[in-house]
Amino acid sequence: MHAEPSPSEATCPKWCNGIHDHMDERVASHRSDASFVPAVERRPGSDGVTFDRVAAGDLTVGLEQCWGDTWVWISPEDSVRRSLVLTLESAHRLHRTLAKIFEDLVP
Repeated sequence: MHAEPSPSEATCPKWCNGIHDHMDERVASHRSDASFVPAVERRPGSDGVTFDRVAAGDLTVGLEQCWGDTWVWISPEDSVRRSLVLTLESAHRLHRTLAKIFEDLVP
């Protein structure tokens, strides 16, 4: 019987920043460095329903891989609770859809 090798730099994706969250002794979560995208968003008012203000800030975007799945995370800098975490395939679909929307806006 042999033990599974522990995660090492040799098994890291090329985008991994080398800081690992170890889920257990055999599984590590690989993370990329975060990228920051300046953004302006509409935010709900004090009633939580109507949108009555805009706010500027950064969106934090990055990659995570655990258990063989790669995830794309997008989060406002001030609220991890409002994060969007998508599979890589879903992020590609979102990218294609946004590209199409922007192409259609060009006169």
